[in-house]
Amino acid sequence: MELQSEIIKNRQRLKLSQAELAKRVGVGEENIKQWEQGGQSPSVENLIDLSNLFEISLDQLVRGKGQQEFNEVVAGQPMSVWDFLARYWWLLFALGGFIVWALSRFS
Repeated sequence: MELQSEIIKNRQRLKLSQAELAKRVGVGEENIKQWEQGGQSPSVENLIDLSNLFEISLDQLVRGKGQQEFNEVVAGQPMSVWDFLARYWWLLFALGGFIVWALSRFS
């Protein structure tokens, strides 16, 4: 249900008719009608085209949840050490490389 409403909402936000949206995505107007009524789902390629046209993520298009909602939930909570490591684990490689370089340089 979210996909149908997201297509309608974003098409109306851009002030496009179903025919104009169909032309921009490269499908027939009947496809747009089917997508908005829930009779048919867009292909993966069409979903990507729609998300690019609407300038939203695929997640927001398909599930109706955007990054902004996620940020609002997370914004009030402090990040634990484990959350930091889960998000920035790759920094350990840079830090380890720096330590190895510093030890070999100054030993």
